[in-house]
Amino acid sequence: MKHINDYLNVPYVDGGRDMTGLDCWGQPRFVLHNVYGKPLFKSFGHVSPDDKNNLTNSYRQIVDQFKPCSAKEQAIACGFRGGNLIHMGLCVFTDGQLQILHTSRKKGPSIIKVSDFYKLFFEVKFYEYTG
Repeated sequence: MKHINDYLNVPYVDGGRDMTGLDCWGQPRFVLHNVYGKPLFKSFGHVSPDDKNNLTNSYRQIVDQFKPCSAKEQAIACGFRGGNLIHMGLCVFTDGQLQILHTSRKKGPSIIKVSDFYKLFFEVKFYEYTG
């Protein structure tokens, strides 16, 4: 799948790491690889999205492969609450503007404005994958 819109048809699946289903960690990982040609970063598919401490620990294990940046195409958007990583998405350029592709258990895959992503979390950080 080489187009961002193709990922809007992939259902949310806890621990999902392929086109049969993706979670909020798997989706940016898979899209960076398949659309933008980046190497796959570590999967952590065994980590439950409900286990925010373990999710945050997984993030800390690989964050050195990422460079902090501003919101830009291909940047991973990380949403935090209380110091814990809660959600991830990917900055994409679509419909003439920078937006965030993400997926959630409640709503499945969608593309939202960067400003709307900020409203969902206490803190948002953006990272460029340097893999």
